[in-house]
Amino acid sequence: MSDRRRALSFLPATAVLELTYRCNHQCLFCSCPWENDQGPFIRRTELSTDQWKSAITRLCEMGVSNIAFSGGEPLERRDLPAIIAHAASCQTEHIETVNGALASHHAAPHLYLLSNGRLMDNSTLEMCRTHGVQLSMSLPGLETFARHTGFDGADGVLQAFTRAKSLGLKTVANITVTKLNLHELEHVIAAALLSGAEQILLNRFLPGGRGLRFEQLLALSGDDLTQMLDTAETALQTAGRFGSLGTELPRCFVDPTRYHHLQVSTRCSAAIQFFVIGPSGFIRVCNHSPINLNHIDDISGLKKNEYWVRFVQKRYLPVKCFDCHQRSECDGGCREAAHVVGGSPDSPDVLLTERDGELNNACNGAASLRA
Repeated sequence: MSDRRRALSFLPATAVLELTYRCNHQCLFCSCPWENDQGPFIRRTELSTDQWKSAITRLCEMGVSNIAFSGGEPLERRDLPAIIAHAASCQTEHIETVNGALASHHAAPHLYLLSNGRLMDNSTLEMCRTHGVQLSMSLPGLETFARHTGFDGADGVLQAFTRAKSLGLKTVANITVTKLNLHELEHVIAAALLSGAEQILLNRFLPGGRGLRFEQLLALSGDDLTQMLDTAETALQTAGRFGSLGTELPRCFVDPTRYHHLQVSTRCSAAIQFFVIGPSGFIRVCNHSPINLNHIDDISGLKKNEYWVRFVQKRYLPVKCFDCHQRSECDGGCREAAHVVGGSPDSPDVLLTERDGELNNACNGAASLRA
């Protein structure tokens, strides 16, 4: 089954459920919009256990076939096992290509758990095995783990990957790359794979949430991003493993065909491949977005929500990209990160802003020399 297909109703096939605002880490790079005190996001009461169960039932009825549980830190909710067990008991339609033709069957949704790993214990791992949950845990560094998260827990995460592997779980190491941990990226990837992680998911630092306060400390330059991609490709090739980049890049910045072990995307997948439901039940186009749309109780109203439609129709390309010959294969980078920084979904990606600044400085310097 490909998660690129749209669910039969109108929804993307993947829903990310942010079960709680709470988290036991204080990550410098956290992009959760409720961690930005100056932003437009408003915290409301979290959905109850029964409300989350009802929401999951509704999503499955509407053809959502992949459900990821996130937060905050989802393990902060004591009812997480009950919510996951309910999701595993639901049925939804899965569409796949068989011998060149589309075929469908009904089964439980594919389930994913995204955690920082701090509360990961044997009972949670057994729950994941029982319900076939793929587990993703955050590993933002080894020597820099404590500086990034406020907790010295890298060894605990690596041990959790080892225990998960012994149980036969599918696992992904989620590595947010910043200016602080770029120098140890190769070692972080190697440690994750050696400890039992099957795949690597890289996320470049994008300003948002709490991360807005630490942008100068954490933000990667264009050269840093190239180093990140090349380091990851080399590490994965050496290990004979594969990974992907979780946030898209502008096509004029990167040539995805250069990378064979690291999947690099230049297309925005918000409201196309996935969407997010926040802790209070309000829908957003992606996890970076601070804009609450319809409540889950009015999910059908999304079809008429202008902000949602704008992302579905991809009406957010920056003006500077209109004449680009690579426009057909690019959405100009992460649209919601650009929105957070630039004030609108059609703002330039931070990479392009940086590059333009360098070009302007170079032109000004050349003009000064000519004068």
